[in-house]
Amino acid sequence: MSGRYLALWMGALAAVAAAGPMAGPALELRSRASAATPDAEHGRILYLKHCAACHRSHAWGDGPREIPALAGQRQPYLIEQLALFASDQRQGSLMHGPAMHDTLQRPDLDRPQAIADLAAYLSPAPLNPEPEQGEGGALAAGGSIYIKACSACHDSAGRGSADVPAIGGQHYSYLLAQLRGFAAGRRDHPSFPGFAGGLSGEQQQTVADYVSRLRP
Repeated sequence: MSGRYLALWMGALAAVAAAGPMAGPALELRSRASAATPDAEHGRILYLKHCAACHRSHAWGDGPREIPALAGQRQPYLIEQLALFASDQRQGSLMHGPAMHDTLQRPDLDRPQAIADLAAYLSPAPLNPEPEQGEGGALAAGGSIYIKACSACHDSAGRGSADVPAIGGQHYSYLLAQLRGFAAGRRDHPSFPGFAGGLSGEQQQTVADYVSRLRP
């Protein structure tokens, strides 16, 4: 591993270690949702009623609109992010964050059981077979950066872990928007600003394009 990418990788791990835990209402909501007995069928009903208009009927998202695919995401991570949005601890993008927060305030969603049900429905859902991808240039370079600086946490195939999102096969535009947000300090999760800030715009594009083509 080159000195440059070793520094990026170490910086990313240090940022994760320094990132504070969930706090207050979000932490309580996550704990209660995680302890609930989920009802995936009810989660399907809630999803189609409240989420499908943006994330699409199969939960495959919308690449050009920078709306992520949710199908196949890890259940603990889904619960955590829904709790953060519902508690206003995660703001989201200027375009979609307010809508996400408002949706989770609906009476039938604003409770731990609903969050558990949504996560139980989405986690085993089939992955998007045709995620949006970039132009396909410099994929080898993007893969090299990803393997050296990202795969320790996100896995070589982008499968993530219980508290790390699965990103393999995610939409290119969404991935690129997140990298740009980290680099500019706009992304509201504190984990990787140092890593993304060390990448040029072209490198961010190649990494996002490479990851969009991974098949977990």
